[in-house]
Amino acid sequence: MATTTAKIIKKRHCRSVSLTTSRSAMGAMLLLSLNSIAADWKITPSLDLKETYSDNIRLASPGNEKSDFVTQINPGISLTGTGPRLKVNARYGMQNLIYAEESSRNTLRHQLNAGANAELLDDLLYLDGKASISQQNISTFGQQSTGDNINITDNLSEIRTYSISPYLRKRFGSFASTELRYTHDSVDTSTGGLSASEADRTLFKLNSGTAFKTLGWGLSYNKQKIDYSNRTVDLETATGSLRYLITPRFSLTATGGYEKNNYLAVTGKPEGSFWSAGFSWTPAERTSISASTGKRFFGTTYSLAVNHRTRQTAWSLGYSEDITSTRSQFMVPVTIDTANFLNQLWTSSIPDPIVRQQIVDAFIRDTGIPLSLSDPINYFTNRFFLQKRLQASVALNGIRNTLVFSMFNMTREAQTAQEMDSTLLGTSNLALNDYIKQVGGNALWNLKISPRTSANLNVGYTRSSSPSTGRQDDTKTIRLGMTRKFQPKLNGSLDFRHVQRDSNQSVGDYRENAITASLNMRF
Repeated sequence: MATTTAKIIKKRHCRSVSLTTSRSAMGAMLLLSLNSIAADWKITPSLDLKETYSDNIRLASPGNEKSDFVTQINPGISLTGTGPRLKVNARYGMQNLIYAEESSRNTLRHQLNAGANAELLDDLLYLDGKASISQQNISTFGQQSTGDNINITDNLSEIRTYSISPYLRKRFGSFASTELRYTHDSVDTSTGGLSASEADRTLFKLNSGTAFKTLGWGLSYNKQKIDYSNRTVDLETATGSLRYLITPRFSLTATGGYEKNNYLAVTGKPEGSFWSAGFSWTPAERTSISASTGKRFFGTTYSLAVNHRTRQTAWSLGYSEDITSTRSQFMVPVTIDTANFLNQLWTSSIPDPIVRQQIVDAFIRDTGIPLSLSDPINYFTNRFFLQKRLQASVALNGIRNTLVFSMFNMTREAQTAQEMDSTLLGTSNLALNDYIKQVGGNALWNLKISPRTSANLNVGYTRSSSPSTGRQDDTKTIRLGMTRKFQPKLNGSLDFRHVQRDSNQSVGDYRENAITASLNMRF
């Protein structure tokens, strides 16, 4: 697999991205909003100082380890704006990595997560905008850099996305509601082998209103054009839906329609009629269950969504199947998000979503728990694939303890030709992305030792396998940390991690032990 990773890396180069367009889109929206909307604004500068020692900074195979000290000086800023017709939430961080032994690897990374929604005309015209910059592992079989990006590997890439979406939304009394939305978005990376792309999407929806108490209905039309550097893909779907109310809490559901796609599939023509049938049940105010089965051009489909919440717990179980792509997953990331668990846990006790989000952010910062848990890697591929994903989680919150458990099982089966990944994988490893299975789980325990001191234990496991090539990697991670709140705006933490990967490929094994001391200051 060393050859695979090396070829992935050799193809890596920095490609310019239209960040100017991203900033312009967000700036235009904010300008329009600020000219007409009063909002409460909050700006919070911050500074993270970290020192890490790693005994295997390159995640090299046994016998080739090299240790290093890494200094991080990471300034950041967050911006929130809240008004009757405007919501803005943006965070930016500049990660500066300084290596004691390998100063030629010193680097600066940008990290951005920004979103905004504005109501430009009362109950009619709205505008959404998003922009992000993040770093992610390229291949599920390369060395897996940790969340702080300090490991020196060629399996890491920068992802840059933005979207701008104006839309009209109108209610026609109790009869119906409608939405007409246009979205333009872009995805680019620092890895030359993954095609940069821009897309334009038109979405129309018409749904029945409250006048239809027993039988509800809906119509939608979705057309998307994706321009890659070397091809154009059109995706088009027309859908009709029905919902029949058996009791106030139980409904039968059905959908039907036609989809037409023009990507060159190796499994048959990617178009045809589709249907599904299922039910939706809310046995209690805090419990919901929905399930369906149906047919699409690629075969039988199933879906499941179960959510249950008590005063101190939040449970979820979901299963989905869809044709998708690396690009689509970047635009709508599905991560096992710690903040989402806490939001669900505290919905009853903190009804206001804005206040609740602020409390969740403060809790994560003050306790030092990770922002996300073990999750399948959205590995890089230019091919469309059939993704089947099962995910389950439970979060429990007590007076001094917070526990989060999660598991996932995801498979991706390629629908387009191997040659589309030749610049990523090289001609000798094209079968690697034919079919990949990722299975894993995670357990997080936070203990509040005192009002100012917390301890964390995080244990994770992931297995990645490629039946086409016979490769299988098992990765185990243990993290132990302690966080201390010295002052209202000054936190310190000490963290230890152990990572172990065992592979059935001789060059795939590695071990790492690392310890990090950090200070977080807000101004």
